[in-house]
Amino acid sequence: MKRFLIAIILISAIALLAMPSYGRDATAGHKLAAMWCSQCHVIDAGQKMASDAAPPFIDIANDPAKSSSYIAAWLADPHPPMPKMNLTKGEIDNIAAYFEKLKTD
Repeated sequence: MKRFLIAIILISAIALLAMPSYGRDATAGHKLAAMWCSQCHVIDAGQKMASDAAPPFIDIANDPAKSSSYIAAWLADPHPPMPKMNLTKGEIDNIAAYFEKLKTD
């Protein structure tokens, strides 16, 4: 029974992440990234400094293994060394939209 419940939860989570998001705002996502992420990541070309260890957003955005769904799932439940930010679904969607805007290929 426990495995069944875990399977249902995982399937529901995957379905939720796969659903299209409406009203995603890349500009709002950029503002959130500037507030939450720019201490460690270079979030745009105008930024001068960030941590050496965290990849620039442009590199993450153009990594074929990192889809919008992947980024949204990561932001919802990040793993160390990233902090847990407790972002809302809308904030996550906006940051994911900003990543989409950064794609060059």
